[in-house]
Amino acid sequence: MTDRTSPRTEILALLLEPLGVDAMAGQAALRRLAENVDTVAQAYGCAGLPASGSTLPWVSEAVSACVEEHELARPAAARGEARALRELTRLEGVRPRLEALEGVPVDALRADLAAVAVAERLLPGVLEPCRRADQDWPEEIWRSIRDIDVDSALADLNRPRVTRQAAAARELVLQHSASAARDLRNRDLVTRLEKVQDFVAAEQAYEAFLSARPGWWRWLGPDARSGFRSDRRDALVWAIEARDTGAVSGSALELLAADDARAVIEHASATASVSTTASLSPPPATSSAARLVSGLLAVASRHDVDQLRALESWYTKNVALLDRVAAAMDVRGAEPGLRAALDPLVGELALPPGAVDTSRSDYRDIQSALRAEVEVRLQRTPYSEHAMESEELVEVIGRLGTLERELGDAMRPLPAVRGRLLVAIVGRTKSGKTTLRKALTRDADRSGIGRGAHRTTRKTSAFDVGSVTYLDTPGFAAKDDDFDAQRARAACDSADAVIWNYADTLRDEESAELRRLLLSGKPLLAVVNVKGLVDTPVRLQLFADRSDREFKSAPRHAVRIEQVARGVGVAPPVVLAVHSGAAHEVLSTEDRELADRALRASRLPELEQSLAQLLAERAIPLRAVRLAEGVRAPLAVFHDRAVEELRQIGLALGELERSAMSERVALLEAFRIAGRNARERLEAARHHAKERLPDVVRDLGGVDHAQRWSDFITGLELEGLFSSLESEFEQEALKRGRVLRARASVAERQDDAHPRVLPRPDVKVVSLNTGTAAAKGAATALLSSFAAKGIPKKLAVPPPAAAAVYVAETLAGAAKAVSSEVDRARQVKDKWTRATSAAAAASLDELFDRVAAQLARVVDDATAQVDAQSEAQSADISSTRERFDQLRRLRSAVRSALDAIDLVLVRRLQALAGGDPTVIRQARRTPGVELRVWTDASRIAEVRACLQDHLVNVLTERIEICSDSRSGESDGTADD
Repeated sequence: MTDRTSPRTEILALLLEPLGVDAMAGQAALRRLAENVDTVAQAYGCAGLPASGSTLPWVSEAVSACVEEHELARPAAARGEARALRELTRLEGVRPRLEALEGVPVDALRADLAAVAVAERLLPGVLEPCRRADQDWPEEIWRSIRDIDVDSALADLNRPRVTRQAAAARELVLQHSASAARDLRNRDLVTRLEKVQDFVAAEQAYEAFLSARPGWWRWLGPDARSGFRSDRRDALVWAIEARDTGAVSGSALELLAADDARAVIEHASATASVSTTASLSPPPATSSAARLVSGLLAVASRHDVDQLRALESWYTKNVALLDRVAAAMDVRGAEPGLRAALDPLVGELALPPGAVDTSRSDYRDIQSALRAEVEVRLQRTPYSEHAMESEELVEVIGRLGTLERELGDAMRPLPAVRGRLLVAIVGRTKSGKTTLRKALTRDADRSGIGRGAHRTTRKTSAFDVGSVTYLDTPGFAAKDDDFDAQRARAACDSADAVIWNYADTLRDEESAELRRLLLSGKPLLAVVNVKGLVDTPVRLQLFADRSDREFKSAPRHAVRIEQVARGVGVAPPVVLAVHSGAAHEVLSTEDRELADRALRASRLPELEQSLAQLLAERAIPLRAVRLAEGVRAPLAVFHDRAVEELRQIGLALGELERSAMSERVALLEAFRIAGRNARERLEAARHHAKERLPDVVRDLGGVDHAQRWSDFITGLELEGLFSSLESEFEQEALKRGRVLRARASVAERQDDAHPRVLPRPDVKVVSLNTGTAAAKGAATALLSSFAAKGIPKKLAVPPPAAAAVYVAETLAGAAKAVSSEVDRARQVKDKWTRATSAAAAASLDELFDRVAAQLARVVDDATAQVDAQSEAQSADISSTRERFDQLRRLRSAVRSALDAIDLVLVRRLQALAGGDPTVIRQARRTPGVELRVWTDASRIAEVRACLQDHLVNVLTERIEICSDSRSGESDGTADD
């Protein structure tokens, strides 16, 4: 039997929590108490009782939330995934992105946003050859053309004549294409196959590119033909931001990669049928309803879906009564008369004296107040897109988000409502444990009681008596195995108190286990079991008359137990000698007078009285300790972690704040220097181009004028200026953890972007041959002149002088004509050269001016980006600083809550030890497993007597009692 209570018992205990019932009396007793509470409330005349069913919606909401927790837990393979799935189902924006996140690897969720930005910039460019080749590929013709050997098919189809190989290649190609391809000639098929080659080459280049990148790049661009998936990129960025800003835990985010988890998320998000306490609106109208909601959510894992649904049905049937109980509990604090009337009802429960523990409601109030403060202060902080580009800032944000999630987790659980008190009966095999349990439970059945050397109890069983559940355990020191001992130890660990059943000796195995129990601080009652035979009426009569003879050896055994206790340095437990056999035998005795005498002689009533006192003085306080630890432990873990983490985060955040401005100045200076260097390189290129211009002009004006000018401009390699400048900007930015997202593009040169010049003039240049030809022409003209004057050629021989004069005059005229023609040709050519040079120079200057303007824009754009990023980062750092300060304040609030929990616990222990709890002013646990308690100087001895002398091992091995004058001293746990 496990230590579990029904949800009905728990909900009654939650309603009656102000009375300190704590569900220890069992469901029937609590039910009677609830009915009595309603009777008293009606008799008292409570005003303003709510209408019947006022608490039902809140209980139904809580039950639905618990049911959903179970449903979410089914596909969760690892512990804690159900809570993570619940977290995801309520995350804003998760449903619209589930389809895009399909198949996303966990590595992608862990990727950095800066890397995503790089992927976003590079992937489209790498995919461009694939898309371009795909656009030229006639998809309406080809079906599975890449299934063939394209290179071999091209070789065969390109054969000069129609051959058998070409025909076979054609038929093979047509088999992988639509019927429309049969009308194509081989030459057309070759053209299309070459496009197939281009596409395959582009795909191979894309695959080679992806192989050198992280695996999640392929998820962004799944294949060459699909291209870059912007929806997947957006989903990935959303997931990373959710992680880094602390909106969702890393473990929850990883579930997005699991298909079964994604199905649960989608279903839960679509139905949106369940709410948690945080989403209940308006809040519960009564404090009792609030206790029900938070309490049921806290213990959901302890009950299955059917039990929870049955609870809802039962609550619906009894809601009228339960509403009256809730109303009475809510007005009890404000009505002293009603409080006085209700308090005596607690005494009707069958509990040991002083067993009522009011600590639970105090712990809940402390935690509720802290939860309210956390919910008010912890708000989701938006960040700019540049926040994730700073590795240091990302780390700070992530660490803050982790602390916030841990604080939320620490606030979520409440300790389960414990049921009945558990008392384990342990001891050596055949020591009479089952007989003692049957005597305590008044069970006359003799089955299970061992005979001879045979042990009968091989597993733990449970039996109830009043408010106590007894655990009958297997024995220690078995010869054949240790499984019995393991089961017995587990029962001791879960029990509130232990009865150690001592046999006639104390073996080594028993001694070791007894020492373990003594050191654990578990309430322990040692019973020396006397085993004299009383199995007949005569022997029972003899035992009743002379019982002292049976207990002669008991003091010796008690001394042995005390020696073991002193050997481990603890106070000896209470040791009682009991004849459990006689106590059990009287249950079957018809002579009631003999039975009464034998029962008293067995000393079982003394054992029961001592056990009740032990439970009241030790077990109940220890239960309060465990209850306090259930509330305190997660808060203490968060506090201790926050002390160290916040100190480191504060240092990192301060460094970020100091370095942000200096990094901006340094980056802008680097950009300025890079821009200046680029302009200098541009001017050097301009000078070099003008030096080459005369050679270029000589080649202009022809039919290939545009191509020659284009080749000249291309040879200047001006585009390299932009790529080198942008690369330098990126490198400088990456050094400082920044990413430049925008890129300035170079304006494409138009086809007519060349100098407007006239065609080159077609002028013949005058040479010596031209002069000779002119002289011959002059001689011919002279002879023609003689003939024209009637002088016979053979007689027409002028005197030498006259002929010379005549010839000279003629030649001079011809030379003059030639010179004039040469001058005219030279003038035409010089004029064209000057005009062309001017046009080319003007076009070149225009080009360089345009490039200079573009370079200036690149610098301006980069500078503007840095300014925007710096402003955004400053805002991000400010937001992070605000979150940091909020966590510091919340850590102080957690420290106060821990001190309040410790104070409640110590006051509870003080009261149970018989002292005045109000004399304790303050309590605080320190890392050294030490409890410090502050009180008035005059009350130190009183507090020490109660806590150190009586309950020293209940809470800690060391308790320090301090006067109020020392309460302000530092104890090493200062905030900062």
